[in-house]
Amino acid sequence: MNNGAALERFAPLLCWIATVLVAWFICLKILSYGFIPGGDARRHVAKPFADKPYSQIVVMRPEYVVDHSPGWEWLLGQLHRHLGCDEDALVYFSVASMLLAVLCFPLFLVRHPEAWLAAVLAELVAIPELMTRWTQGRPYLLSEALLLALLFSWSRETKRRPSWWKLAATFSGFTLSVWVHGTWYLWILLVAAFALARRWRAAVWLTVCWGAGIVAGALLTGRPWVFLKEAPFVARCIYQEHLPNWMLVGEFQPSAGEFATLCLLALIYLWRRQQGKAGEPLITQPIVWMIVLNWMLGFTADRFWADWGMPAALVWMALQIDDSLPDLWKTGGAKRLLACGLIVCPLYIDATNDLGLRYSASARERFVNGSDPRLAGWMPGKNGIFYAGNMRFFYNTFLRNPQGDWRYIVGFEPALMPPEDLKIYRDIQRSGGAIEAFQPWVNKMRPEDRLAVEAPAEPVHSPLEWKQAVGNIWIGRLPAAIH
Repeated sequence: MNNGAALERFAPLLCWIATVLVAWFICLKILSYGFIPGGDARRHVAKPFADKPYSQIVVMRPEYVVDHSPGWEWLLGQLHRHLGCDEDALVYFSVASMLLAVLCFPLFLVRHPEAWLAAVLAELVAIPELMTRWTQGRPYLLSEALLLALLFSWSRETKRRPSWWKLAATFSGFTLSVWVHGTWYLWILLVAAFALARRWRAAVWLTVCWGAGIVAGALLTGRPWVFLKEAPFVARCIYQEHLPNWMLVGEFQPSAGEFATLCLLALIYLWRRQQGKAGEPLITQPIVWMIVLNWMLGFTADRFWADWGMPAALVWMALQIDDSLPDLWKTGGAKRLLACGLIVCPLYIDATNDLGLRYSASARERFVNGSDPRLAGWMPGKNGIFYAGNMRFFYNTFLRNPQGDWRYIVGFEPALMPPEDLKIYRDIQRSGGAIEAFQPWVNKMRPEDRLAVEAPAEPVHSPLEWKQAVGNIWIGRLPAAIH
């Protein structure tokens, strides 16, 4: 066998190895910055160390009974209790496992794995914020990875009945998503896309697998009926406030329309038409309907586009590239290896560079730490309440004080607050955090309670006395709390 023939024979294996390795190296490089994702990932990591339900961590409505992501927090708890993983290890696991799921699941479902990474690279150039979304270390990324896999495997489904192994794998994916992520009702978007494309047989089978997966995933929680009611209840609480967009968390704010991604999709479509390989009409493609449907819904909440529409766009691009790549290396394996290198190398550099301090900023953060001797007497007492005017304080303080003997008035979703406290919180938001807006909470404070505010200098507010905890965070307490 001559060198050219050997290279052509082993080129597919070498490309597959290269794509898997680059995904792994991307994870390692990102974690080397000391990266800690913000938001919900921090409460998920802290929860196993608290070892108590959220009702004993956050002041919230009594309707919230079952944790929103029970499977994910169960898994992190097992890693902590049985493998001795500390907080840093759980952060590393959360970021790496979810990022690898998104990057690697599709590699097994395309003929040329580099085609998938080429689509990812193209989208990263168009939307650099994609990596910020994919490194959140949160369980929604598992649902996103499963969505990618389902779109790849089911979009090619014809009128024949799918195999039993495919149905079993699809059922398992839905079950895992429901148990780990919780938003079981959003999978209706996938079924709707297939129905709009008139893929009736596939839509019916997906519905059957989805329904069975909902039941199985809910049963795994131990409280299936409560769990199934709770997820739409949370969504209803969020949207029934009718708030201005700027008062909502980022994923519930509207998308700007993703013009760069639309241009990218159009360019690829025109490129394929120029090749004479545009394929079946767009209106009969479920993936196209998934893109269109969630692009429109994205104008109400960006999470529709970010979690459901953009993955569909990536799958569509990858399939177009996958069908076109063989024409680029008809002369042998060397050309394919070169093309693969021209994809994975810039992808690694683009995905791992510290653009806008996206990975290193967390290493500079300073947290309120109850074990600090300076704060003796300044943290809430037993059964006290920590009042604060933003969710970030809960995420950061709970991460560093998971076993604190107090509760937080603002947790991971303001809409779950008791109505009276929610009104106070919204007034604080409207005032831009003015100290006067905290007065209703000050009036409710007991000696064991504390108020945390962010201010460049000591707040002037009677009857509280203040201590600078860390950075711009000040903790206030009633004078009686000294004793």
